[in-house]
Parts: sequence; C-alpha cells; structure tokens
Amino acid sequence: MSDAVSSIVVGRLRTMDPDRPTAEAMLVTGDRIAAVGSLDEVRDAAPAGTAEEHVEGTVLPGFTDAHAHAQRAGLKALQLLAGAEADPGAFSAAMLADGDADPDAPDWLGAVPPTLDDRLAAIRRVQPLLHAMGFTGVVDPAVTPAELAAYREAHRRGLLTLRIVAMPYPELGTPAVPDVDAALDVLDEIEVVAGVTGDGDDRLRLGPIKVYYDGEGMKGQALLDEPWAEGDHGVQRITAADFRRLATACVERGWGLGVHAVGSRAVAEVLDGIGAAADATGRDVAALRCQLIHAYLEPSTASAERAARLGVVASLQPSIAWKNAAGLQHRLGSRVDEVNPVRRWLDAGVTVAMGSDMPYFPFDPREVVPIAAERRMRGIADPIGQQQAVTVLEAVEAYTRGAAHAAFAEDRRGVLRAGALADWLLLDVDPVSCSPAAFGASQVLRTVVGGRVVHRFGTDATRPQM
Repeated sequence: MSDAVSSIVVGRLRTMDPDRPTAEAMLVTGDRIAAVGSLDEVRDAAPAGTAEEHVEGTVLPGFTDAHAHAQRAGLKALQLLAGAEADPGAFSAAMLADGDADPDAPDWLGAVPPTLDDRLAAIRRVQPLLHAMGFTGVVDPAVTPAELAAYREAHRRGLLTLRIVAMPYPELGTPAVPDVDAALDVLDEIEVVAGVTGDGDDRLRLGPIKVYYDGEGMKGQALLDEPWAEGDHGVQRITAADFRRLATACVERGWGLGVHAVGSRAVAEVLDGIGAAADATGRDVAALRCQLIHAYLEPSTASAERAARLGVVASLQPSIAWKNAAGLQHRLGSRVDEVNPVRRWLDAGVTVAMGSDMPYFPFDPREVVPIAAERRMRGIADPIGQQQAVTVLEAVEAYTRGAAHAAFAEDRRGVLRAGALADWLLLDVDPVSCSPAAFGASQVLRTVVGGRVVHRFGTDATRPQM
C-alpha cells in the first residue's frame, strides 16, 4: 500500500459506525479507508501533500441490496430497453411495468436460453444502472449454475464493478432435483468448483443456499398459522422433517441457508429447523449467515426473538409489501395492516438486511426507504400499520451495515471506518434529518467502489464499466 494514491474527502460523513456515527473527513488510500475523524485527525494521518476534496452533500457507506436478482435484471434490461439510453428511473419503470403486465414473465424472451455472452452483457448492462442508485454490492439469491458460471467468468475477466454475493440455488423440488439427497449432490458439485458459503473474495463470494419453504403471498401460498379466507393455511414446499435434515446436512458441510418463508408458520418452522441444525452440529449458524427471506405475513414476536438468539438475518423487502398489500387486503382484511413488520424485527434485536427482490418489485433505495418509513402501499389510500414503520436512518442502516453483515463483510463494508473498503456514495440529502419524501427525491451524486468512481451524476449511467 506504500505506493497507493491517497486522498482526503472532506464533508458531512454519516459513517454508520455506532462507535463514531459522524465525521468531518476520511483518508482513502488505494481501495481502503485509512482514517476517519475530524479534519485535523485525518490530515495528521495523511502523507504530506495529500490532496483534499471538499464535497457538498452527505457521504454514506455504499448501499448493498441484500436480495436482488441482478443478473436477471440485466437480462431483462438487454431486451426490454434494447439499445435505448436509460437512466435509473427509466430502468425501474420498465421493470415494474413488465412485472405488472405478467408477474410470471420469463427473464429472457425467446426459446433459446441466454448464452454465457448474453449473461456477461447483462452484467455489464445492469451494473452502471445500479451504481447510479448508490449500490456498491448485491446479494443475488437463487443463483443457478449458469448464473454462477457467468459471475465467475465476469470476475475472471475483471468485469465486476459491483461486489456480488451469489446464493446458489440447488433447485430442490424440481424434477431434476426431487429430494434432499439430490440437492446435497448438487451442492457437492458446486463445492468442487467454487467452495461453500463464505468462500471467495471481496468481489465475488458464495452465500447461503436458497431454499423455498412456502409459496408466494399474492397467490395465497404463504404458510400461515391462521388460515386464509378459503380455510387453508397455504403451501408447504418441503416437510419440516426434510428441512431439518437438509439444514443439518448443509450446516455440517459449511453451507448456510437462506430460506424463502413468507408466512408465520413457515418462519417458525424454518427457525425450528435451523435451531435443530445448530444443536446437532454444534456450529454457529450466525457465522453462515442463515437468513429468513421475505417473512412479511404475520411473523410473530416470538419468532423474531428466536431469530435474534440464533443470529438469523431477516432479509426484508418493503417493496413487496408496497406492491402486494392491496391485493392481500382483499383476502385477509386488517390482518395485512402489519405486512412486513420491520420494526418488530429490529426491536427484537435481529439484523435486518434491506433488499428489494429486484427486478420484480421496486428496487431503487430512494423508493424502498420511504416505503419502510411511511408505510404507504400502492392502491391503499392511507398508510397502514404505522407502528411497524422505521426511520429513514434505520432503513439506510439496513441497506448499509445490515446488508454488509448478510454479505460477510460487516468489518469492511457498510461502515466508514479505518480499514474498511472505500465503498461510499455521496447523496444530496442527510438521512438523519431529511423526510422520507426528501430522501425519495434525492440525487446520488457519486458512487465509489474500492476507491474508484463508478458513477458521477451527469455522466452516462448506461455506459459499461470496465
């Protein structure tokens, strides 16, 4: 690092570091933050003659979307946007319109599956659009073998400007992978070529595997303790006994589990299985970043408290509630008022990692944060369940420190502190003092990954980053 270039960034820093939440400046040397503190402290730590840049706005750690199908979004962008110029707003609008037109629309149009070159083009297409929203990383769930191969090749070629955590999807429950043993065989094959949960580097790392415990809320498939209006409790896609066996085998092998569990009963039974795996193996499931994914329909306080004890992450997507609440209200009435109870998870001490389920739901943080803070849902006149609202700052913390924890990087991402990676963004509002509406109208002025500018307001956000 002795010959690495250093610079001092001076301005209003919201570090997301509980030990020092605010600062006047930071010293960046190469791809790392070397010092954070008062301007005098940072100047004292800097080599003589280090250049200073005084910025207007608020410096924040880079955002990580903790649940974003980024490669699939890129594939859709290649076809739906074609060769057109697109800013993040146009990109978001196109994805939402596509999802509204057909929630089950394929990620790639045509009978021939996307090639490796198509996937590499998709990665290059989507990255600058996400950087323009302040993203420096994503956790991509349900990554198929073809998707993983594309991420690995993009990394080999030096094409990744986002930091990617790829959650392998063994496709349990499909004809090709009908049972637990077949899923474990798939994971054994992945381990040979790529490793297990946590393996990789700061550009591409393997996350927990993706498993489905229940179905979709809008289709009445969430597994609930209280029945749906039709009298059934939802869909269970894996038995409790099979899930316990899968969880124990995965944890024993070094795999964490990220489990799609929308409804209250699914959440409780997933925690039963993860707890049983921890007891049987003696391993720390928190270290494997086991997570509840979605968990937005009637999860209990007892489940939230148990998740906190186990160290299980709540991977939450307020945009799903925004899009689905009106439809769910027709079926469940006032039971939907507390849909996606972010406050409950936070108050229980659970690490909340904010995400979006991109590209199927709104995914710009400037859309998602106000949803979490205001509890306004599409198609419903007034806010609902406001006791479950969080502050703008709490939502931003879930996009930074919380999501970095889910990405195995809480010691070097999601905070601005000495030793952390120099991943940061410059926003024209302060999340501590701005209203949700002001945050929604804010502008990302700059995004930096590893000390390198990947977005600057006013430049072409669709240009591939090399």
